[in-house]
Amino acid sequence: MAMQVVWHGTQQESFDLVNAIARNCTCEFGLMGVRLATCAPHRMLTEDQRALNGLLFARRMAERLRREEFSRAKSLANARKPLGII
Repeated sequence: MAMQVVWHGTQQESFDLVNAIARNCTCEFGLMGVRLATCAPHRMLTEDQRALNGLLFARRMAERLRREEFSRAKSLANARKPLGII
């Protein structure tokens, strides 16, 4: 029985994923435009829920880590500023 794969991200995240897959697509097409072989990234879109969930998790985690890293760097920079003379 085939399992249905569902995208749990936003529409923008979906567009970004589809564009990334298009840039890395190695599907093979016949002379009439019929797909002869499906590449691994396209198979992932239709067959691998775990991979899609992992990609979405990693994307969101990376964004959060970048945000936290830069906010921490700002906090440290502000904490290290010398106090002005009053």
